[in-house]
Amino acid sequence: MKEFFIKIWNAVVAFFKNEKDSIVKPTVVLLCICIIIPLALAVTNKVTVKQIAKLEAQNAKTAMEELVKADKFNEQTTKGITFNVAQKDGADVAYIFKTSAKGYGGANSVTVMTAIGPDGKILNLKVLDVSNETPGLGQNASKPEFYLQFKGMSGKIAITDIDTVTSATITSKAVMTAVNDALAQFKELSITPKPLPENNTDETEVKTDEK
Repeated sequence: MKEFFIKIWNAVVAFFKNEKDSIVKPTVVLLCICIIIPLALAVTNKVTVKQIAKLEAQNAKTAMEELVKADKFNEQTTKGITFNVAQKDGADVAYIFKTSAKGYGGANSVTVMTAIGPDGKILNLKVLDVSNETPGLGQNASKPEFYLQFKGMSGKIAITDIDTVTSATITSKAVMTAVNDALAQFKELSITPKPLPENNTDETEVKTDEK
């Protein structure tokens, strides 16, 4: 029996000696590939995620600057709600919310940024994304002539309060839902509504009393 195992061992050793070029090298190469590729993917993903986050932050800042004239925008999270406070001359002039709703293109296919003034009324808003909605129909919700009709509204908006996009009622409702969500979040934050000074607002700018 001992001699049998010795023969088997010698055969195995001889096999690897004879086949080392055809087995060992490919095995080493395959092992290197299995290690290097996942590592490269992990590094690439880490860099890509950072770049995407940076780009999204830049796009968000640009959108907020279009909605409200302010010195700075401070991101805050209160009661689980993340929003931005627009400040000018040291005073809060707007609270900005980014919300999404289910449209014709599916869950969260419509994204809206809404700026609400200290008085609880919508100062300005912008439809950020309707790319998954129907071209020529639902995507028309991204046009100012549709979404700017929400300016000045407050409370809970009903579909009868707005003019829907022609042949795109679902997308129109999604925009309304996203805006209502922003208004609800403002209310949830328990921000005490207060009137803005008269003749103190325009299409894109909110001013405060000079000190």
